[in-house]
Amino acid sequence: MIPSPLDAALRLRLQTETDQLQPLHRIAEIAADLPELKPGQTFTARIETALPERSYLARVGGQRITLQLPASAQPGDEMELVVVGRAGKLVIARQVEAIHQAPDENAPYAFTRLSPTARLIAQLLPASGRSAPPAPLGQGAPLLAAPPAAPQAAVALAPILAQAVKESGVFYEAHQAQWITGRLPVETLLKEPQGRHSATPPAPAAQAPAPPTTASAPDIAAANERPAAAEPPRATLAALPQIPDELRPLVQQQLEAAASQRVLWHGEVWPRQSLDWEIARDERRSAPDTPAETHWLTKLSLTLPRLGPVDARLRLGARGVEIALDTAADSVAAVRAAAPQLAGALGRAGVPLLDFQVQVAHAAAAAAR
Repeated sequence: MIPSPLDAALRLRLQTETDQLQPLHRIAEIAADLPELKPGQTFTARIETALPERSYLARVGGQRITLQLPASAQPGDEMELVVVGRAGKLVIARQVEAIHQAPDENAPYAFTRLSPTARLIAQLLPASGRSAPPAPLGQGAPLLAAPPAAPQAAVALAPILAQAVKESGVFYEAHQAQWITGRLPVETLLKEPQGRHSATPPAPAAQAPAPPTTASAPDIAAANERPAAAEPPRATLAALPQIPDELRPLVQQQLEAAASQRVLWHGEVWPRQSLDWEIARDERRSAPDTPAETHWLTKLSLTLPRLGPVDARLRLGARGVEIALDTAADSVAAVRAAAPQLAGALGRAGVPLLDFQVQVAHAAAAAAR
């Protein structure tokens, strides 16, 4: 039987007059502050409600708090936690059972949140124990069309090698900082592989001419230095939605060079004359209480028409350069005879020759074993 509207109104009035209607109870608010938990203190949390992204409402000491757990949990679960740290209103705790287990140093922190730039770098870094693949530069073209015709013409090779390293793209961000401060023309910046993938930027307001390129190792290494007053370039990896496929090996080489402070270059200096070139930074202290001295280590490996295979190791510092050569047995005498000429040329360049050693290549390899 369906009651009439008049009957319904009479019943509602009767319940109101006899105080049969119960008032609504106010819902308890979630406490704004966490309990006073100190590092080392243990407490028990009871899961009440599951929230998105492994977050849960739990009750601790009569208060409702929000927990974020590395593993899933169910309402009604109880867990014993111990406080390991506190930052403002954030309490960092771990399960008591997990503390007694042997910690895994390789296990990532459960609550790690990486920025887009960090995630991009993580994708570009090679796997542990592996090296980044070499980045092809210059489409494999030799630096010189033909070998130098005279010994004096070999001097022209030094600035060409310096230019090859400078325009390789490994120091692109440092060159951006130089361009921002007006110490590098934009045309030079656009010659690098990254620059060829970017739109032509406007020139700085006050642009100074670029310093001349020299052949000394400190000037080559200076391409990796950033001026103290220069603001870091705003064009970062995070600004790119994706790294072009042809630039990925180069960016990987940049990351490896920044981590190891070493640059490897392999190519042809002229047709059928390949060169393996390594530049590394080395800081040593002559005594524990003395400041560190910066040295640049350079290694060259090539095969010359007259001397055969030659491995040259140079250690350049503020006081001068030390050179060690490994060559074929029948070339040792000729190399040693030319030592005074080499020392004179270095002296005229302002780089004193501190030490010069020549030994047979296979003897050096045997000693290394």
